[in-house]
Amino acid sequence: MVNNTALLQSRMEARNLKQMRSIPVWRWRDTPLRAVYRIYEIMAARHHIAMWQEVEYFFKQAGKSWALDQIPDPRDDDHVRYAIVACIVEELVEAVNWRLSMGMRRNGKGIYRESIDDPPPPFVPEKAPAWTEHVPAVDLMSIADLPVEVLDSSGRLMLEPDGESAIFAKRNIVTNTGYFYTV
Repeated sequence: MVNNTALLQSRMEARNLKQMRSIPVWRWRDTPLRAVYRIYEIMAARHHIAMWQEVEYFFKQAGKSWALDQIPDPRDDDHVRYAIVACIVEELVEAVNWRLSMGMRRNGKGIYRESIDDPPPPFVPEKAPAWTEHVPAVDLMSIADLPVEVLDSSGRLMLEPDGESAIFAKRNIVTNTGYFYTV
């Protein structure tokens, strides 16, 4: 999937996510883990513009089953994908808490502040599920079938050149995560 935007777009069109999200029965059957894997596909294809829509959709799912600490461990057999998925979950925690600190609420009932100088509204921060702590960094040099162009000079997976995400960096992945933080 690396750099394969055409594959991602064909998958997105086949699933018709824009329309599916407006169908209640589809939303009822959707899960946080499925949304995380959709974000994974977007990152792998390097089609970052589509990411903000998926992150915003995730944020607006306010039920207890969509609490970030409730995302089950996928125990993915692909070590690279597993590391990326764990990073996505951890980055979602940061992004959701950032939105909550600004007064946005997952149920859509935001808290209005008169001025930027007003203290931030109180909120209960989201936490990452315990399983993400145990997902190791990947040793990409030991994986023979990765194309050389996806590795940087230090042997890290490069999803986005000059990426600065500390969460992804701890697992040897270079990317930016600005699209997690849109409003």
